[in-house]
Amino acid sequence: MLGNHGAHRASPHSRTRHLVGLAIASSLVALLGIVPSVGRADALAVTTIDKPWYTVEQYDLALVNCTRTGGWVLADGTCRGYGSGHYSAYVRPLRYSTGISDRVSRPYAKLLAVKGICSHYADHDPGYRLRRAGYYHYTWGENIGCRDGYSSAKAGVLASHRYFQAEKATNGGHWRNIKNPKYIYLGIGVWRYGSRTRLVNDFYA
Repeated sequence: MLGNHGAHRASPHSRTRHLVGLAIASSLVALLGIVPSVGRADALAVTTIDKPWYTVEQYDLALVNCTRTGGWVLADGTCRGYGSGHYSAYVRPLRYSTGISDRVSRPYAKLLAVKGICSHYADHDPGYRLRRAGYYHYTWGENIGCRDGYSSAKAGVLASHRYFQAEKATNGGHWRNIKNPKYIYLGIGVWRYGSRTRLVNDFYA
């Protein structure tokens, strides 16, 4: 059972043509529009997919890019030093992927929330889920946040991101995924079931 402090997992991955490796470790700036799609798979994304926490997913994109660009997310959810490279080295912001969000991240967040689990393997593995949706690039990573008992999905997502951000001190897997310059796109899924909030971040090159 997950307590109020929740649980989190990070999964980074990279492979060459001859070697496949799987390692289990793991803005508040206005968005002017949806970033162009990632290849053909985004073009296949179903536009009618239920997105009850879409605004929270966009909020999470802002949090991730605050930290990624060298800013720092505060306890109230505001960003200090976006794009400054002050708190950590500047890395270009991630672009939101509608296709990965709709076809990979959000369905998996829903599965985790409904079943009340926190795992990269509730439906095969992250790489399999991406390939199944038509994303075949060999560099990807996944962060998942699992929070129970929070008053809202937004509060649970903020708590999870702050947990990931705190791994700067130990260079943990979630932190490394957020700061990895190889990643260009981010799929985001948020789902709430009862008092359970699940967050899925799928990083993709």
